[in-house]
Amino acid sequence: MALRFVVSITGGGSAFISDYLALPGASGSLIEALVPYSRAAMDAFLGRTPESYCSETTARLIASATYARAQTLEPENDPDALLGIGATASIVADRPKKGKRRAFCAAISRRGVFSASIWLGERARTRAEEERIVADFILSTALFAARKLKSLSDATWRVFSETLLEPVKDADSLETPASISWVLLDSDGADFLYGRKDGTPAVLRALRWNDGIMDRAATSGGETLVVSDSLEGALANPKLCERQSDSLRRAIFPGSFNPPHEGHAQIVAAAERRLGAPLEFEISARNVDKPPLDALELLQRVKSLAEKFPGKSVWISNAPRFLEKAELAPRSTFVVGADTILRLGDPRYAGDSPERRDAIVARLAELGARFLVFPRMKDGRAATSEELARLLPPALAELCEVAPDQVAEISSTELRAAARRFPNA
Repeated sequence: MALRFVVSITGGGSAFISDYLALPGASGSLIEALVPYSRAAMDAFLGRTPESYCSETTARLIASATYARAQTLEPENDPDALLGIGATASIVADRPKKGKRRAFCAAISRRGVFSASIWLGERARTRAEEERIVADFILSTALFAARKLKSLSDATWRVFSETLLEPVKDADSLETPASISWVLLDSDGADFLYGRKDGTPAVLRALRWNDGIMDRAATSGGETLVVSDSLEGALANPKLCERQSDSLRRAIFPGSFNPPHEGHAQIVAAAERRLGAPLEFEISARNVDKPPLDALELLQRVKSLAEKFPGKSVWISNAPRFLEKAELAPRSTFVVGADTILRLGDPRYAGDSPERRDAIVARLAELGARFLVFPRMKDGRAATSEELARLLPPALAELCEVAPDQVAEISSTELRAAARRFPNA
């Protein structure tokens, strides 16, 4: 498989582009090279303002955008043969830098995601010297990803990590060796995240993890499938299918959980007391108006939930809307905040069509969906049952129960910002 790629670099390491263009036959693999250098240019490239312009997460956002760019530029090409590479760096400059000098590089394709980092330490260098280190680091990351994607021999849906083996110049003076983490996907895993190669929607399903191991898959037909490492292998064997009990009512807590925090813990405890059933977490890999979360990000969130809530099941689905979630898990109670249930009742989220909104609510009722609504505390006040009933369409209000417990409103964005400011806290 001959890979073709788009690369986008900001902050440092742009020498990678000139180095690569100097190679004979570079046009056989390089589609486009971009340097969105200012903050405005990066915001425009990503379609959003990142929380940090130099982070592992931002490198993966850049790589996702470059992969989408590769698909746009070469729509006739096999999506598995396209790669997006993104890099962001903070290196020596003519002004003081916030935080340590560092660089992040990510490579994303339909079949895998790779995320690498390098810390430049405190040694005094020229900008040209650090440009060279980062350019070599980007090349090492790209070569590593290309080799893994060509082999695709590792187990799927696992996070692997190691030190990048290719040396960079002046590597002995680095604070730590460059490291890389990655996840590879089988063809079914790629369909799950990105849809089929022919552009048709992926089969609606969810994957469940317990103690870091994927052990179940649920389809929209109400089946659960026993799986091990490879979802593709399980789906190929219909004997592994077992129909869920019609009497089973699940308690599902959807969210992004980035990161899981004490507010989530309060909801879990209160919901389990109210429902008398163990709560299961659910993260949607796909969003209505954003690119899908990459596999590495998903598994990192699964790991964080497993660490904070040991023994709890965590589902990853490709179901961004509650109607799709209910198709996957009929007769479930979904634990939500008041803001979420109000959006579900707003015609704007159904294409500005009250009729479509009402049809969605009617189908949710047919599927046995119910909602336990937490009117979270904010500014010392929580919404009451009467207020929610007045604001919701009657058919949706009938599916809702307002939790008597009040939980604190905690900002995940603020927690992530604090983690960046105080990484060792």
